Amino acid sequence: MLVDLHMHTTCSDGVYTPEQLTRMAVDAKLSVMAISDHDTVAAYDGSHSFAPGVRVIPAIEISSECDGEDVHILGYGIDTADEGLQAYCAQFKERRFNRALEIVDRCRALGYDIDRSAIEATLRQGGTVGRPHIARQLVAKGYFPDVKTVFDKLLYRGGPAYVPYHRRSIDDCVALIRQAGGIAVLAHPGLLKRTLDQVLAHDFDGVEVYHPKNRGRYKEFLKLAEDRHWYVSGGSDFHGTTGRFPEKVGVFTVDAQAVKALLNDVKG
Repeated sequence: MLVDLHMHTTCSDGVYTPEQLTRMAVDAKLSVMAISDHDTVAAYDGSHSFAPGVRVIPAIEISSECDGEDVHILGYGIDTADEGLQAYCAQFKERRFNRALEIVDRCRALGYDIDRSAIEATLRQGGTVGRPHIARQLVAKGYFPDVKTVFDKLLYRGGPAYVPYHRRSIDDCVALIRQAGGIAVLAHPGLLKRTLDQVLAHDFDGVEVYHPKNRGRYKEFLKLAEDRHWYVSGGSDFHGTTGRFPEKVGVFTVDAQAVKALLNDVKG
């Protein structure tokens, strides 16, 4: 059986709706998937219908940081109606929205002709907004060839149009996930360049071993999970963005046996 436990929809910065993504998962013959949108559980608010034929684990990807590096934490099997989680998502949604408007204003000041309307429309649809939304606008306007180039030139941390924002501590994020009945898993450790050792000092329940950015380091992260008695997870981090691997569902998958313990113990 094939699974993908890290996927994004239009409820955060993905290209496809939950309906489209689950149908694509079925077509790709995935048995289990997790919609893990950034700082939101809007995919599970009852307004979306998932395609039959695939098990969907309720999940979220929460944003934190350590010494200036982004640290993302996946929460699996969460109660998406948990009051604390709902409050967190509402607060973060507002912060993301205000930050996105600031980024648009910075882009305009730099001479890029984009406006706030697309950002406001996304918010009205119930989703959260972030840098990828703005990057796609800039690509659509012809200023850049792809989203990656926008990030490389404008939206990287400290870049000309970058706007910082406050995030909760790693321990607070882990506690929030556990309070909602979930399992807290460190996402894509291979992306951490300077702070991996510091981050690993925190009390996670698992680690995302299998991820496109971890390739070549699977054995290292598997041993880490084994030594700490942590759950093993894995997923494609699929967004559907042109130029960002993987561009199609099913290109990067995980064997269910590799994440068997997590699948057995997670709710949903």
